[in-house]
Amino acid sequence: MSAEVALVYRVLPESVEVDIEKLKTSVINKLSPKYKVDRVEVEEIGFGIKALRFFIRMPESDEYSSDEVEELLRSVEGVGGYELEYFSRLSF
Repeated sequence: MSAEVALVYRVLPESVEVDIEKLKTSVINKLSPKYKVDRVEVEEIGFGIKALRFFIRMPESDEYSSDEVEELLRSVEGVGGYELEYFSRLSF
C-alpha cells in the first residue's frame, strides 16, 4: 500500500468583501477530485477578516505535488494569499 501525504494550507481572501463560504466551495471544487479535502476550518483573524484552513490528502506519487495544489489555489478567484502550514508523509 502506498503512503499518502497530508498538507494543511491557510488561505486568505483577497478582501473582506469575499464571501468566505463561496471561497471555501470554490477551492474544494478546484482541488477535487484529484486531491481529497478532509476538512476545512474557518479562522477569525479580526476586523471581519476570516481565513480558511484546508486539510488535504494526496497519494505519494509523482502525479501529485504541493506545487500543483498551490497553482490551483492561485487560480481560484477571491484567493488573496496562502501558506503551507503543515506537510507530512502518512504511512500505515
